[in-house]
Amino acid sequence: MDNQIEVTTKQHQRSRLFSRELAMLMYGFGDTMPPLSESVDVLEDILIDYINDVCVQAAKVSGRKGKVGVDDFKFALRKDRKKLARVEELIASNKDIENARSLALLGSKD
Repeated sequence: MDNQIEVTTKQHQRSRLFSRELAMLMYGFGDTMPPLSESVDVLEDILIDYINDVCVQAAKVSGRKGKVGVDDFKFALRKDRKKLARVEELIASNKDIENARSLALLGSKD
């Protein structure tokens, strides 16, 4: 399993998925614009490691092999009340958006 994690980390280092967003966040929190690319790279590595750790924790508690659900992530984040509250807020917002879309589709068919 460690080899698989190393491979995905190495693949990620080439793509830099969050560099632009992290640079804007760093500027918003008082860094210079543009921030040092080394600082953004370190922060992105930390972020990717955290996301990977949470996904692994969620996969460990999942009873279904190969499938991780929202409840698994909620369980993995249960000790961090702020993050858990944010997850629940995003889930509620997503439901509101889905309801609004379905109402808009129903209204446009009439």
